[in-house]
Amino acid sequence: MSYNDPDDVKLSDVDLADLETFDSCVFGELQGPEDDNKRELIKKGIIYYGKLISGSDKPDPVNFCKLGHLHLLSEDYHKSLSAYNKYYLLEREYWKDYPFLFGLGIVYYHFSAYTWTVKLFQQLLYNEPGFCKVNEVHCRLGLVFKVTGDHQFAVKHFKRALSDPRNCSISKPEIRFHLGHLYEIQGKYSEARSEYEQIIALPATQVKPFVQANTLRQLGWMHHTVEVFGDATTRAETALQFLQRSIEIDRNNGQTWYFLGRYYSSMGKVHDAFVSYRQSIDKSEASADTWCSIGVLYQEQNQPMDALQAYICAVQLDRNHEAAWRDLAILYEACQQPRDALVCYLNSQHCAHFKNQDEELSLRIKILQDQVGPPGNEHLNKSRILPCIEDAWTLPIPAELTQRQSAFKHYTGIKLKSNFSKASPETWQPPMWYLTAQQIQVLQNLRLNRSILTSNQLMELERLEHNFAIMTQHQTEEIEKQRLMAVAVRNQAQAPSSVPTATAVNTLPGNIVTSIVTSPTVNGIIPSPTTVSNSVTTIHTIPSSKEQQRYPKNAMVNGTMDSHQYKESAMDKGNLKQAYTQAVTAPGFPDTNGVNGIFSPCSTSSLPVYTPVPQTTTSLHGQKAVATSNGPPIPMDDSRTIKHHGHDPNLLFKHGDDLGVRYNSVMDTPQDTPSSDSGLSVHTSTNPHQLQTKLANHVQQIGVTNGGIVSIKPSPPLSHTSRNSGGDSVLSPPSMSLSGEHRQSPVKSEQTDQKDILSEDKCLKQAYELSVIPGRPLPPLLQPIGIPDTVPARDVIQTCRKLTCNGSSPKHLHLEKCPPPSKPPLRKHVISKEDLSPPAPTIYLESKKEAMSRALADFCTNPQNPVTVIRGLAAALKLDLGLFSTKTLVESNPQCTVEVRTQAQQPSEENWDTTGTNKVWLCESSRSYSSIAKYAQYQAMTFQESLKEEEMKRQSQTGDKSHRGSSDSPSDPGASKSSSKRKTFKTIKFGTNIDLSNEKKWRLQLQELSKLPWLFRLVSAGNMLSHVGHNILGMNTIQLYMKVPGSRTPGHQENNNYSAININIGPGDCEWFAVPEEYWGEIHTLCQKHNINYLSGSWWPVLEDLYHANIPVYRFIQKPGDLVWLNAGTVHWVQAVGWCNNIAWNVGLVSAHQYQMTVERYEWNKLSGYKSIVPIIQLTWNMAKHVRITDPKLFHMMRTCMMRTLWQSQQMLDNLKKNNIDVIWHGKNEEEHSHYCETCEVELFNLLFVRRSENNLQNQHLVHCLNCARNLNTDLENFVVLNQFHTDELMRVYDSFTLYEKACQLKSSS
Repeated sequence: MSYNDPDDVKLSDVDLADLETFDSCVFGELQGPEDDNKRELIKKGIIYYGKLISGSDKPDPVNFCKLGHLHLLSEDYHKSLSAYNKYYLLEREYWKDYPFLFGLGIVYYHFSAYTWTVKLFQQLLYNEPGFCKVNEVHCRLGLVFKVTGDHQFAVKHFKRALSDPRNCSISKPEIRFHLGHLYEIQGKYSEARSEYEQIIALPATQVKPFVQANTLRQLGWMHHTVEVFGDATTRAETALQFLQRSIEIDRNNGQTWYFLGRYYSSMGKVHDAFVSYRQSIDKSEASADTWCSIGVLYQEQNQPMDALQAYICAVQLDRNHEAAWRDLAILYEACQQPRDALVCYLNSQHCAHFKNQDEELSLRIKILQDQVGPPGNEHLNKSRILPCIEDAWTLPIPAELTQRQSAFKHYTGIKLKSNFSKASPETWQPPMWYLTAQQIQVLQNLRLNRSILTSNQLMELERLEHNFAIMTQHQTEEIEKQRLMAVAVRNQAQAPSSVPTATAVNTLPGNIVTSIVTSPTVNGIIPSPTTVSNSVTTIHTIPSSKEQQRYPKNAMVNGTMDSHQYKESAMDKGNLKQAYTQAVTAPGFPDTNGVNGIFSPCSTSSLPVYTPVPQTTTSLHGQKAVATSNGPPIPMDDSRTIKHHGHDPNLLFKHGDDLGVRYNSVMDTPQDTPSSDSGLSVHTSTNPHQLQTKLANHVQQIGVTNGGIVSIKPSPPLSHTSRNSGGDSVLSPPSMSLSGEHRQSPVKSEQTDQKDILSEDKCLKQAYELSVIPGRPLPPLLQPIGIPDTVPARDVIQTCRKLTCNGSSPKHLHLEKCPPPSKPPLRKHVISKEDLSPPAPTIYLESKKEAMSRALADFCTNPQNPVTVIRGLAAALKLDLGLFSTKTLVESNPQCTVEVRTQAQQPSEENWDTTGTNKVWLCESSRSYSSIAKYAQYQAMTFQESLKEEEMKRQSQTGDKSHRGSSDSPSDPGASKSSSKRKTFKTIKFGTNIDLSNEKKWRLQLQELSKLPWLFRLVSAGNMLSHVGHNILGMNTIQLYMKVPGSRTPGHQENNNYSAININIGPGDCEWFAVPEEYWGEIHTLCQKHNINYLSGSWWPVLEDLYHANIPVYRFIQKPGDLVWLNAGTVHWVQAVGWCNNIAWNVGLVSAHQYQMTVERYEWNKLSGYKSIVPIIQLTWNMAKHVRITDPKLFHMMRTCMMRTLWQSQQMLDNLKKNNIDVIWHGKNEEEHSHYCETCEVELFNLLFVRRSENNLQNQHLVHCLNCARNLNTDLENFVVLNQFHTDELMRVYDSFTLYEKACQLKSSS
């Protein structure tokens, strides 16, 4: 029913009461026929609330939020986004409305704005971990982190979703499949198999067919490739059974057919392998892996021409397919065509995923370069068997592949809604005079051998040439028709009467984007092929490949991609150059540019060296590259010289029919993006930051039509502080321009807005006043709750009880009602070029008195000095740093464990990707373990090798210049000019995280460090970390680092923002980079742009990016004996210049500034789902018992923290008693470590909710927090509640903690 006149809508009191119950929590639950009346009521409610808004000069913000909920329930995501954003603009405390956070998070998930989705869902989990839809939140966060490559967090959220008994939009078997697939990607095959086997053990009625099929496929492939699963014969039989069972369930799964072909190939069953590959091509022919494997089979069968065509198909589909290039080179070399082989080997080297490690490939290239000689030696390929590499691109099968791919795009992408054809592309029948693939191949062969043809063969050649010319002319006419059709479609899409629809966008090669418009279905899921109701194509330009980065795992992780959508993006995978000219080619038509339509190689006058193109599309082998970086490569199924490819078999969903093409599931990627009446189509790049920027620039007019918001500027919500100070550049794009009376910015000026907030909110004003960091409020844990800290503990508890019983709890009484933590506000002032590289403060000590002076401590701890270099300390204090030398370490404890990081040796100011072609932030390394003795041998070996290289270099410099010019040394200028732009680096090993906490084994070393001044000592009354109560490795214990030149410690802040000490033992130097703490938010944003997790990722900043972002960087050299003091929160990264050892530990000065910085990071970690290894609550209570506090601000902060945690503990005890749940006394030992929740990893204080692990045979008990325990079981059944402290004891500590008035001067000897 439609309502043309808003006055026609009549709502009774019952209807209004029912509307009040509808919010985002009902999303996805109103799908059945029995809900028709509710859906009709929602339509009326949209008009009703629209009338309320349009009829008021100052509409109630709640009405906008309600309207956003109703639009979401009716699946109108654009209007829902508009209404939600208007509510955000008007409601200052939006973060208290949990259904709003959930609803807007769902909308941004629908638009693939993943960073915004994560931000909103994290705020929701931070403020209300017991939210009724928390299971849905964890599912979507798991999918988001999987699509963005953050596997650690994806596993964490999928586990939490799996353990929650409540249902959500994705079934438990699907969640378990995602979890198993993540384990498989990470190389944890036993865990993956366990998850998969649990799925297939379920009754068939409980598992959807596509989940069953894909589970069986992955099990089959793992048994085929993973040797630890048993002997080869047993594994082969099991693998075949699983793969065949998978095909029985889903015969349209191209990936399964491909795996089956690989299996048959390894078993030597050539015919069966060909049949399987053919099936895979028919299901999803845009698979470079499949074509490469077909080429291997042809080559093994001594069919070089067929092998050549298959390899060319592979590299056309994926120009970065290293194995296909190498196999092609081997083929050319076997056919005595060294020049073509050299070209392919060079391309293979460019595409290699590891730097300078394939010595065999480098040697082969060198031999061929010597053999080929100068470009004029054309006689080397004179009597060739195969076409040269330049001509190979015109071979029939690759040309046919191009045309079929383009034709598929045409039939799926260029169809008007009015004449939408239900016929599949395969129903098109070419005229009789069209050449088949075999005829085109015959034509090509006849052309190549024209001089030796017989008369009959010449006649056949003439006939084929004639038909080919007619076919080409026909294709030209068809292309012109399709071009006119595309123009008409585009004009229609841009007409004023067009309705904004959600568009699923996939990129084509080049700078063209084709948008397939589909009608969204439930939950933002892309419809299956049977539900597509219309499709429209729009063409617009997108950024170049250098400006646009895409995550190459989109198809893999999102579960079910629509088969139409997948195949539309299939040619995307090749990063090809001339796609648009082929986008409208009918099936079987040759290319208008001849048959050389995909890639035009260089001219034959010079060697056509391939230049890799940065991945800008969802590439099948881009998926491989990302996944395999986090785990060991999968064992290949054959050991012959010719390789199938470097494919990672763990990666799924490379074919559109994978994992349930015919089903709607949250496993689909939200591909829809907002579009406006002007025809704007936002490219759904899988890079969240770029998509957000484009989404943010989607500006529409604000208005009310039929009671609904048409659209407003999507300005995603920020945290309480940053949204008022402009502190989040990602989520508050600067280009805010709204029209009419609503012209305003959601980010007001800092001074005016902050003044308004503080005048309205006394508690927040007090939070700013008590803060010791200018412009930043106290973190939530330290914000006052409205009760004076002079009130005794018993009165605090009684006051809180009365207020909560009366239902009038004061504002900010509970932690969960505080604004969520935020990043520091942006610093708007521009820094001069000279100030972007400030000198590091350096202090030279000459005596012990200077080293022990208070002035040195005051200078180091001054917040204005983010880093301080202290020289001469060892000499002044007569420290024997030789105790930490490699020789002494080997003598003391040679078997001590060393964590070894394998890295690439690069210049300190640069960081290159694995191909050596682009500067990136991701700092990759692999982890292994060794001993001090073995690493010492490695250190000595690399030093000796360096001496030999230096001697050889010196001799070559004094020798003949011509000999030097012909040297292959990378330092040779001539060699570097003649080589490609690709960087190659030496592989090194960095020995890190060597624990020196054992006092028995390292007694002499620890005693020597006791000579340090009180500020730098490991154990001191003025060091917070000395009061934790247990060891935290690397923080309140010593850690040693053994380095060779180039060893890198990636960028980071110290755990919980504590200060750090680092002493260089020598003999070599270290180079340091440091950024002041106030800029960490901007570096966090830059990490997001590069798809790196700031807290848990490994990153090495590109200095140009920092300078461009107006971020100053301290850069200095740490000499042997130098002590580097890093102040609280300083961002830093370090690289060794020479061979050296370093020792490091953390220090927490008992001061208000350090304490606030520590709690800030504690709260930010909680918001981000990252574990804080320093238990701040326990530390605060321990300090209250053992430390006399003289700083009033520090005292008030600690008192507030204790007040909050005391009341929270007592409130839980009261609730447990009310529900008749027994609490068992457990107590706490002196050196007992702090407990963390097994699920959410937050610190637990006093009350522990314990249950026995269901999957552990060692009788292990798992500890949970109250919220996670209730999510597992509302009634807390099977949980035992343990109590660590009596309430009377806590009250006694609270009351005895007072401000120590007498001024205590710390002596240097203390």
